[in-house]
Amino acid sequence: MEETPKMVVFKLGSNEYALKVDEVREVLKLQDITALPNSPDYVIGVTNIRGEITPIIDLRKKLNISGYYGEDSKRDKEMLVMVVEIDGVPVGILVDAVNDVIQIPKENIEKVDGIGSNMGVDYIEGIGKIDNRLIIILNIDKLIKPQEGF
Repeated sequence: MEETPKMVVFKLGSNEYALKVDEVREVLKLQDITALPNSPDYVIGVTNIRGEITPIIDLRKKLNISGYYGEDSKRDKEMLVMVVEIDGVPVGILVDAVNDVIQIPKENIEKVDGIGSNMGVDYIEGIGKIDNRLIIILNIDKLIKPQEGF
């Protein structure tokens, strides 16, 4: 029997999202960020995390969620950076909060194939249903591609 993977559940705005635990390296408070010229609008810059220059992605912009980084300076100081590793490259993702680590049984995960392809469902593995919560499970490898400039 296949083991149910553990998921890190985090918030962006009022929605909950999840990534597999083994995709998340660490979660840190937002640090100083150096802007990069000519980068996509959702790449807000780079920072130094444990000696590694790490690009920081505003997932709200990447997913077209309202309330972008920089609109509320108080909130920006409270934001967290979730560091993931994609093809050996560390990438920081801005999140509002990390809620918990849970297991979502496969039978509680619905695929989103029926939703229009222009809604970014390429990035979504499925939607998990736990109690009264709907948790959007992201496919980080399809969402962020460092080798293509993100």
